[in-house]
Amino acid sequence: QDETGVNADYILPDNHQLETWGDVELGDGFYAIQQPTIRPMYDTRSFQLTLMTWAYLANRGPKRLLASETYHDYLRGYWRDEVHSKVGGGSFDNFWKDALQKGHVGNGETTNSARTANTASRTGIKAPAKNSGYELVLYPTVAIGDGTHANNAWLQELPDPVTKICWDNYASLSVATAKKLNVSHSSLIEISLGSKKIQLPVHVQPGLHDDVVAIAVGYGRTHAGKVGNEVGVNAYPLMTWSDKGWIASGQKVEITSLGRMQPLAVTQAHHSMEGRQIVVEAGLDDFKKNAGANIQRHHTWNIWSGHQYNGHKWAMAIDLNTCTGCSACVIACQSENNTAVVGKKYVLQGREMHWLRIDRYYSGDASNPSVVFQPVMCQHCDNAPCETVCPVLATVHSAEGLNEMIYNRCVGTRYCSNNCPYKVRRFNWFNFTKKIEKPLHLALNPDVTVRMRGVMEKCTFCVQRIKEVKNKARVEARPLKDGDIKTACQTACPAEAIVFGDMNNPDSEVAKRFKNERSYALLEEWHAAPSVRYQSKIRNNDKVPAKKSAHETSGEHA
Repeated sequence: QDETGVNADYILPDNHQLETWGDVELGDGFYAIQQPTIRPMYDTRSFQLTLMTWAYLANRGPKRLLASETYHDYLRGYWRDEVHSKVGGGSFDNFWKDALQKGHVGNGETTNSARTANTASRTGIKAPAKNSGYELVLYPTVAIGDGTHANNAWLQELPDPVTKICWDNYASLSVATAKKLNVSHSSLIEISLGSKKIQLPVHVQPGLHDDVVAIAVGYGRTHAGKVGNEVGVNAYPLMTWSDKGWIASGQKVEITSLGRMQPLAVTQAHHSMEGRQIVVEAGLDDFKKNAGANIQRHHTWNIWSGHQYNGHKWAMAIDLNTCTGCSACVIACQSENNTAVVGKKYVLQGREMHWLRIDRYYSGDASNPSVVFQPVMCQHCDNAPCETVCPVLATVHSAEGLNEMIYNRCVGTRYCSNNCPYKVRRFNWFNFTKKIEKPLHLALNPDVTVRMRGVMEKCTFCVQRIKEVKNKARVEARPLKDGDIKTACQTACPAEAIVFGDMNNPDSEVAKRFKNERSYALLEEWHAAPSVRYQSKIRNNDKVPAKKSAHETSGEHA
């Protein structure tokens, strides 16, 4: 019962989308099937079946509807009468089976999309009138949207792609405006719009217009659930809908400093590697002259003989030119590897458990900066600094180049974390797995160990997926092909910025990216010999603006 449900006389709980049948026409003549993956877990009924029941009781609707006992029957009948005649061939039973196996029918490459942008509705919109106050912009976040997903702990703890703040909403102000109001990061302010007032902490956001105050909606919910209740502040009372969207520009927006602080959980300041070559950028002209522009190459030497990999040598390549910082990979990694959620209290202490983080860096002037994102996970170094200091051999090197963790050996000295230059190891301070309540235990991946307190955790290159595909190839008596194995972060990346594969296969995509002139190793001067390579970001301009320090931009790590 959410905020709407508590005021309703009747509540008809719908099935989850994974519990019910459905279909969609993605384009003209291109249809997709939605199949349930699990039986309904609770006393719910699909919205479609409810409509069918009402239609049957009222004896209204097409004969196909009244003759069907379940929505599956109706859906199958609709596809037999409507879809099969348009894009099918042969018997309907074979057509239906083929549709279920593929998930779609029709040719999506040759059809015109049914989705069109209504640009006409945007014409004639006038710029907001000038006023002496600020313009208030309300926006849904990438993680919880308009508040629909507020009760999802994974999404609450996901750092915002730009601000890197979680478990809160805040009032974003430009650097100049914060200076003018004499407020700083985490300062508590009161925002007034007419007679409406709310209090929020400040986030100083480089690149924001000086006359804009930006606040995320979807927070401050009272009936979202155990996780989402009372997180942040409800900004909807300030909403004034107009043809310009959720922008309040007709009334005067006033900001008052309350003279005290409210801490925000910002992850960008954690696990810092500043002061060295981290992200590499270059302008297009410089890149044309020298493909390795701005990459600082280091001459390193090693007293070790090095590892020999006779079978596979797993590696990963990440293209900074493609990464948008959307953080889909972070959630995919958390879901795949049973990574714990710790809550705002421990995020404030720097104890978030994400095995994969995305660092955000600004460059250029604080009023109009450029942004670059860098995913960072365990680099699976050949000369791993963590392995040399573990007193119980809990972290060891595999024959296939993986830096492995043996949880049962770990005694929690945390020497490995101290010795890791990439700061990618996470220590399980508390037994969060004991707090997992039904039905959330069903979200755990059975192929990955659920860790107890007192052990070190980190990225494993999804070793469980490696073993699964290797076993499948062995059963099929065939060699592994490039692309057979995909890590969770790789499959989730919508921009295909992440590539994983075998370096011992010279034709693999990852081997080709390692040889790319834009490729470089993170903290190469440490000579940890990581198995991850980054491809530098190339900007479509003449020069790359100089990077600003933390204090020159947002008051946090730049």
